[in-house]
Parts: sequence; structure tokens; C-alpha cells
Amino acid sequence: MDQRALDALHEDLRQEIAARLNVRGRSFHEAVRRAGRRMPARARAAAAEMAMLEARLAHPKLAARTDPALIHRAAGTIRASLARHAPGARAARDRSFLLADIGAKLAILLALGLAVLHWQTGA
Repeated sequence: MDQRALDALHEDLRQEIAARLNVRGRSFHEAVRRAGRRMPARARAAAAEMAMLEARLAHPKLAARTDPALIHRAAGTIRASLARHAPGARAARDRSFLLADIGAKLAILLALGLAVLHWQTGA
């Protein structure tokens, strides 16, 4: 497996992590690190296996003894694990939590304002 094919595979997986888990990263490994526990356990294990295999591919003698099918199998495991997550669902949930938080704080602020107004008018 040459470096261009590996980079293309990383970019594809990075984009899938961004779409499914709403986690951004400059590289595949950074996206995996940022995803942390949001990523399924099998996908995290497959990403660690990919990192180990990439380290082997960097060495010329070990690269000749490393089967590229192992990398493709690990990538398939990551894709299968991420397929269970609906694209954009996490981003939508994050937006709804943000709006709910803003609404709750606004309600508290309004209640405090009315309490102060009631206290000042003495009614």
C-alpha cells in the first residue's frame, strides 16, 4: 500500500467521523483522539490497529511483511461501527441542547428581573 492510498483512506475516514460524530480534526488520528469515547469501542480498537500497522509500513523491511488487507479490514470495521450513527444526528442534538440551555438561562433571567421589579415597586 503506497502513501497516497493510505492518505486517501485516512481522509475518507476522517470525513466520515466528522459527518457521523460531529468531531473535527486536521488528520484522521486527531479526529479519533478528539472523538474519544463517542467513537464505538471496536472503532477505537481498529484505529489503534491502523496506527500500529502504519508504523510498520514506515519501515522498509516491515512494510514488505505487512499485509495491506489488514489496514482495509480495520477501515471496514471503523466504517461499520460508524454506520450505526445517523449523519448529523449528533450535531442536531448538540444544537438542541444549546438552545435549551439558552432558553433556561433566559427564563431564569426573566424571572429574576420580574422579582426585582416586584420588589422595587412594593406591590
